[in-house]
Amino acid sequence: MNKSKFIKAAVISLLFIAYSCGNIHTKPDGAVVAFIIAAEQRDMTKAWNILSPDLQSHYNSLGEKMRKSGRGALENEIARITKFRTVKKDYVIKQDSLNNTVINILTLGGPVHKIETVDVGGDFKIKDEASLKNLLDGISAERKEKDAY
Repeated sequence: MNKSKFIKAAVISLLFIAYSCGNIHTKPDGAVVAFIIAAEQRDMTKAWNILSPDLQSHYNSLGEKMRKSGRGALENEIARITKFRTVKKDYVIKQDSLNNTVINILTLGGPVHKIETVDVGGDFKIKDEASLKNLLDGISAERKEKDAY
């Protein structure tokens, strides 16, 4: 195994260990990392639980229009991602220096994607639709066109 593949495997392993060993949602960056892992694993239950109540309500409304559940609408959005960017190689996650509830995904050689989080009962959640769009844009290397409904 070459060095870059080893480093990538080590970083992913550490993220999975951190995610499974405790509640990393108690910090804004933990919520973002947990959502990224859930999206990459296509685990809609975990991803759904990291959305704020307002964002869940938004997806429930979308789901009604598509004759799906809110989770189904979220799954449809995440399913459009055909290839994910690689952490450390393609982007880094940093807490905003002015607002500690904002997490920035800095794509290397590209734009900064701002993700707002909100504290809901001691757990941080992805705040709104714009933040989730920025998050998905920040981690997507390739996407297929949106299906028409």
